[in-house]
Amino acid sequence: MREGRSLLALKCVLLLAVILLTNHGFIDRIRLLIDDQRQLTLMIFSIIWVISVLAVLAAAFHPNWIIRLLWAVPLAISSAAAYGYYLVQGSEFFIFDVLTFWTVRHEAHRASEFYSNAIWWSVAVAILGVIAIAMPPSLPPLATRKTRYWSPLVPMLPIVLIAGVVIYREGKGSEALPKQFSPLSQVAIAAYKLNSGAFPEREIVSMTPERKQARAIVLLVDESIRSDFVSLEPHNLVTPQLAELRSRLIDFGPAVSGSNCSLQSNALLRFMAYPRDLIQSVKASPTVWQYAKRAGYRTVFIDAQAGFVTVYGKLQNYMTPAEAISIDRFYKLDNAIRTHDLDDELVSIVLKEMSVGDPVFIYANKNGAHFPYTDGSPAEFTSDAGTSGTLQSYANAVRWSTDRTLSRLIDEADWRDATMIYTSDHGQNFSVGHLTHCSSYTNVDPNEAIVPMLVSTGDEELRARFEKVAKQYPNMASHFAIAPTLLELMGYRPSEISARYESSLLHGLTSQPQFVTDDILGLFSNRPAWHSVDPTIQKGRQRPDLLTLTNSHPNICKGDIGCVTGPETISSELQGMADNKEERQWRMNASRLTRH
Repeated sequence: MREGRSLLALKCVLLLAVILLTNHGFIDRIRLLIDDQRQLTLMIFSIIWVISVLAVLAAAFHPNWIIRLLWAVPLAISSAAAYGYYLVQGSEFFIFDVLTFWTVRHEAHRASEFYSNAIWWSVAVAILGVIAIAMPPSLPPLATRKTRYWSPLVPMLPIVLIAGVVIYREGKGSEALPKQFSPLSQVAIAAYKLNSGAFPEREIVSMTPERKQARAIVLLVDESIRSDFVSLEPHNLVTPQLAELRSRLIDFGPAVSGSNCSLQSNALLRFMAYPRDLIQSVKASPTVWQYAKRAGYRTVFIDAQAGFVTVYGKLQNYMTPAEAISIDRFYKLDNAIRTHDLDDELVSIVLKEMSVGDPVFIYANKNGAHFPYTDGSPAEFTSDAGTSGTLQSYANAVRWSTDRTLSRLIDEADWRDATMIYTSDHGQNFSVGHLTHCSSYTNVDPNEAIVPMLVSTGDEELRARFEKVAKQYPNMASHFAIAPTLLELMGYRPSEISARYESSLLHGLTSQPQFVTDDILGLFSNRPAWHSVDPTIQKGRQRPDLLTLTNSHPNICKGDIGCVTGPETISSELQGMADNKEERQWRMNASRLTRH
C-alpha cells in the first residue's frame, strides 16, 4: 500500500513538473486578460485549460497501459517541441512557425547543429513526459467500465477546441494555451491547410516590352547577410575587397528585405509581388521568368543551397514543378561541393552564362552565411573582425562567401551591357535566446530584415539614374523596389510599371520600407502582417568588433533549465544606438501587438 502511494505521488509530481516546465506565460496571459477586461476571452481560455488538465489526467490514469503509452508519446513530443522552441526564441511558437518549419524541413540538419543545446533539453523533456504519463499507477480498480471506453477519447477534445480558436482567429489565438495540446492542434491545422489550399493559374504578362535597358540582368540574392556587415568604407574589417571596388558599385545603404525568412523573401521576388495586393500577387501574378521570356531573355536559375535538400523532388522557397520547368537553365549545386566552395561555383556559373552574349536573366541564390556559420568558410580562414565565438564565425563566413566571391564577380564580369542587383534574403538577429530569423507574429525583430542593397552596371546612363535615386532617397530601399527595376531593365514601359508598383531603384523610393511575415499565401487571412522599420537602427554597427551577442529576453534565463546563456550587456556605443528613437518605437508597437 505504501509503495503504491509513493508511486502515485511520484507520478503526480512528474506530471505537474512537465506542465509547469512547458507552459511559460500562463500567469502573464491571465493578468493581461484581466487588465484588458476581456472577460469572454478569459472564460474561454480558462475552460480550455480546465478541459486540458482533465484530459491529461484521463490519459495518464487510464487503466490500460497501452492507451497511456499511445497518448504519452504525442503529448510528450508536443510538450518537448514547445519547450525547445522556448529555449531558442524565448517565447511560444504559432501556426505560422509550423507552416515555415514544414516548408524548410530540409534545413533540419543545419538547424540542429546550430540549436543543438535546445534540442537535447527538448529530448529530456520528451522522455520525462512519456514516463510521467505512461508509468503506473492507472485508475483504481473501482473505475467503471464506462470510463474505460470514453477516457481514451478525452484528449481529443482540447485539440479540437484549440484548433477551433486558431481557425476563428485567422491563425492567432493560441497564446499560452496548454502546450501538451496546442502544438498538436497547430500541426493538424497546418497539414490541412497545406493539402487543401488551391491556387489560381498565374496570369499571362499583360505589359508591353520595348527596348532592353541591359542585355544581361543578374539578381544575386545572398543568404543571411546583415547590412552592417557589408561596408564600402575603406579598410573596414569584414568586406575590404568590396570597399576597394566601391567606385564600381552603387550603394543604396541598409535596405529592408521582403520578409525575414528565406522562403518568403525569395518567393516575393520571384513572384514579382506588389504591396498593394500582396497575397493576390503572390498567388497569381506572372513570375519573373514569364516577364523575362516575354521580353526576349533566356532565363537561368542557380541554387547554391540545393545540396542540403534531402527530400526527394522537393523544391525550395515555394517553387513549384511548373515554375521550375519554365526556366531555361536550372543549376542545382549538390553536396559534392564543399559548403564553403558553393558560392565560388555559383560565381563561375554566373560568369559563364553572362559571357554567352545573348540577352539573359540570371537569378542566383547564394549560400552566403547560412548557419551553422562555421561551415561558411574554411577552418583555417579567419578574418580580422576583432570578434569572437559566433560573431567571429559569422564575420568569417561573410568575408569568405560574400566579400571575396562578390568582388570576384564584379572584377571579372563584363559589365558594358550588364546590370546586377545584389541583396540578401534576410538579415540576422544576434540576440541570445532569439531566432536569428524567421520569427513570426509578435516575436519579430527588425534586425531580421535589414539587408545590404548594391547595384553594379556598366551603362553610364543607368548608373547615373541609380546614383541619383540612391542619393535622393538614402536608406529607403526595399525588396519591393526590385521587381519594377527589373521590369524596366527588361524594357517594359515605365507607365505600365508604375500602375502596379510604387517604388523603383531607377525612379524613386517613396514608400516606407516594410517587410511582411506570417501568412503570405492567404491560407488563413488576406491581411498579412506588415512591419515598418527604419533600416538606420543599425547605424554605427559597421564595426563588428563592437558588436556583442545581446540577451533580448534577460528575464527568461533566471532559473530556467537549459536556458541559453550569453552576455547580457553591450558596449556603451551600441547601448546608445539601442536607445535609438525608432527602435524604441518598434518595441512599443510590438508590445501593443502582444496585447491583442
